[in-house]
Order: sequence, then structure tokens, then C-alpha cells
Amino acid sequence: MRYPDIELEISVSDSTIDLIKEGIDIGIRFGDLIEEGMVAKPLTPPAPDALFASPEYIKEFGEPKTPEQLENHKLIQYRFGASNQLAPLILNKDGNSIRVEMRSAVIVNDTDLCVDAALAGLGIGRIISNLVNDHLESGSLMPILRPYWNEISGLYIYFSQNSQKAKRVRVLIDFLLEKINKSEELPNTTNL
Repeated sequence: MRYPDIELEISVSDSTIDLIKEGIDIGIRFGDLIEEGMVAKPLTPPAPDALFASPEYIKEFGEPKTPEQLENHKLIQYRFGASNQLAPLILNKDGNSIRVEMRSAVIVNDTDLCVDAALAGLGIGRIISNLVNDHLESGSLMPILRPYWNEISGLYIYFSQNSQKAKRVRVLIDFLLEKINKSEELPNTTNL
């Protein structure tokens, strides 16, 4: 173990956290929109927001071939816990972002539940492609409207400009960036 004396405390929330006010050293979230006095560094590249369904669902209800055909289907919808808002379904059509309204099959606030519901054939699921690539490759889930998938901002690590002076923060940032850079082949971004 490289850093045996470092003790991590991890808290998961989909709400926006004021790191300084909450006494938190580092946050990870989608996108680089941050408050003044903060620094954001990319951990992952952008990824497609995948639409998918089980082969059983497609056999029973058919496969939509255009965004307009989605109105005949039900979405496994995601609700943000902190804001209580439903995640909008945004597709990319001819280089333009379009918002698509669908009836909900079920509403969840957990990504694993979204995948499980799709595997069970409850509706069309939607989540960042990295979380379902194994299912798409195995055929347990089928991609829906792949040419229309919208790209979602990657994950960013963010922290106070002043916190990078603390050795524990510096070590964790370097470690995360090193691991991500190796696995995602991003350019070296450790020069903060």
C-alpha cells in the first residue's frame, strides 16, 4: 500500500456541496462548473448518455428507430435526490440538442436500479455508457438510437485553490489523476 497512513472518508451525494463550508477537501462531479476560488481538473473524458433496453423489451414493444418513436415507449427515469428534479432526456439530432418527453415506466434515484429495471424489461434505460458497456457488449442490453446519443461532460475533481498546498490533498489528487490517466489515456494533468 503506497500511503498506509492516509484515512479516507467518502460521502456520496448528488447535491452541490460547498467544500470549504462543509470542511471537505475534494469533490468529484460531472462538469467543470465550479465556484470562485475552486480548481477543477478532468478525471474522465466526456461520454455518451446511452439509451438501452433488454432484448425481451424490444421483442415485446419493438425498437424505436427515430427520437419521435420514443413517445410510444416508457423510460426508466432518473430523479436527482437533492433537487427532486427528473433528469431531462436530451438527444443529439443533426448536431442539435433536442429534449425528448417520454412516459415513465419507473422512476429511480440510483444508477444500479436503472440498469436492473432495464434488464428486467420494464422500459428503456438511460445512463452514461461506461456504466452499461459490459451489458451492451454481452447483449443482455441492446443499444437504442445510438446515433442520437448525447455526450455528457466527464468527471472532474475539484478543490479549493488553497487546499492543494496540503500534502494529503496533493497526494490524493496526484494518485487519482495518475490512475485515471493510465486507464483513460488522458494527457498528463498533474501540473496543478
